[in-house]
Amino acid sequence: MAAGDSLGNQFNKQYQETIDLVKSRAIWRIGEKVSEGEAFRCTCPKCRFESLHQRFDISRYRLLFGKSIREVEAPRPMLRCRRCGEQRHLRDVGELVVPTTIALADDVRAQSESVAKQTPPPSAPSDGLRAAITLFNEEASGPVRLIVFEGVVQTIGSEHDELLRAIGKALFLNEDQISGALRPSS
Repeated sequence: MAAGDSLGNQFNKQYQETIDLVKSRAIWRIGEKVSEGEAFRCTCPKCRFESLHQRFDISRYRLLFGKSIREVEAPRPMLRCRRCGEQRHLRDVGELVVPTTIALADDVRAQSESVAKQTPPPSAPSDGLRAAITLFNEEASGPVRLIVFEGVVQTIGSEHDELLRAIGKALFLNEDQISGALRPSS
């Protein structure tokens, strides 16, 4: 029995060493997972037609032996023209046409309006407004952020100057853009 027992132990030890060797020399690869989003109509900059566009998110994963282990980075929101196949990042869309971005913009407007209605109005955005702005900034381009900021200024009025300047900075707008939106149009 002792000889069989030692042979079994030797086999288990060799098996464990083989597993450790495979783990240490395994090739970690990066794979991509594409998840489809909503479809909507907008003008494509490549083919110049108003056509159907598809939103999709690309997530990158570390793969070990073909199985996803963990997500490497946050999903990238992308857009594909169904007519010509042109792909671009959602942050490259200069107009407010993507339904998810519109929903996030509406959330920013609603949160900023509720913060402005507080008495006395705060000089800095609340945590809920900061969270809404962070989600919005991940998808929106510079021109879209400016459009939304101008909408916030119209919604809550320019009398809340400190709060509006703080919201503008949170939206990654520069001082000229913030001042231009706060200046009443003549």
